[in-house]
Amino acid sequence: MFMKTSSRGGSQSGLKAALFHSVSVVAVGIGLAVASTSAKAADPAELPTRDLGAVFEANAWGGYLWRGGDAINSSAGPPNEIEDFPLAGGGVMFAAPVLNDWLVQLEFDGEGAFDNDSVNGVPANDTYSGGYTGGGHFAFTRNNLLAGAFLGGGETFFHETTTDHDVTQWIAGGQARLLNERGSVALQMGYFDTHADSGNMETLSDAFFVRAVGQVFFNNGQTMLEGSVAYADGTQDEDDTPSNPTDMWAWEVILEHQLAMLSGGNTAASVFVSYEGVQVNEDSTGGGTDSLVDQGIYAGLKFRFGAQQNLYEREMSTAPGLPKVHRWLGAVPAVD
Repeated sequence: MFMKTSSRGGSQSGLKAALFHSVSVVAVGIGLAVASTSAKAADPAELPTRDLGAVFEANAWGGYLWRGGDAINSSAGPPNEIEDFPLAGGGVMFAAPVLNDWLVQLEFDGEGAFDNDSVNGVPANDTYSGGYTGGGHFAFTRNNLLAGAFLGGGETFFHETTTDHDVTQWIAGGQARLLNERGSVALQMGYFDTHADSGNMETLSDAFFVRAVGQVFFNNGQTMLEGSVAYADGTQDEDDTPSNPTDMWAWEVILEHQLAMLSGGNTAASVFVSYEGVQVNEDSTGGGTDSLVDQGIYAGLKFRFGAQQNLYEREMSTAPGLPKVHRWLGAVPAVD
């Protein structure tokens, strides 16, 4: 690992990164607030019953990620950290009611990066290559309330010129969600940790996190606006003494619209677009703080199989999705 010097010259760059994050979070909140005052999923008397049966959903998407911050290419030598590249991925989810008031859900989400193995002929270093996270939920549901636990794991991969930075991660936590006729509000809290395949711990580990999710539905549940904000606090370079305290913010805005019901009303297709971001802040042993911000725009297609007739009914039949831990971890090595 090369020694890096912070280019901040004080806290100006850090303040810019923090300001960007704050503006992004405020934008999520304003979007949800405006939508909630002007949209209504359905008349309360028309709300579906909780038990709508099992649901299976598959998705595929593509997009572009770009990154910036005072930690990019701050090592001595020619630039070797890629600042933008395309991503593509997909996932599956299955949820089913059990024992009257309980819900079991399994899910998997993965992605890969392209055109990110070199910079002007120089092999890429500390560059996210892709990853996946899978797991399950077990939750109690009654009326408009869902409360339960989740557990998952996966791997995150990097292009690296010296030692392997790939990690295996696991995540566990609890969650609660409240639905009403306009949408939902959910809170997830938990812990995740990582293990480097080579023993070289360059990503976030030993971290506690909290994540808030809000949803609003339009067009009788055919259109959904979702926003989420997450915060995690842990360490980076855990194999060093001392390790570096590191925290992370992540945010996401998704707009999804159901196109039509297919095959006799038991299959549906929807399209979605999303804006996502991750900000990593590392307190170095030299006393400074380095920051990095990843941002991305993505678009994709979903196919759903089940009796749920719209996106509102889908949400009533499922738990909030697992956090994209692989995407969070993918931003961390480049900050060091």
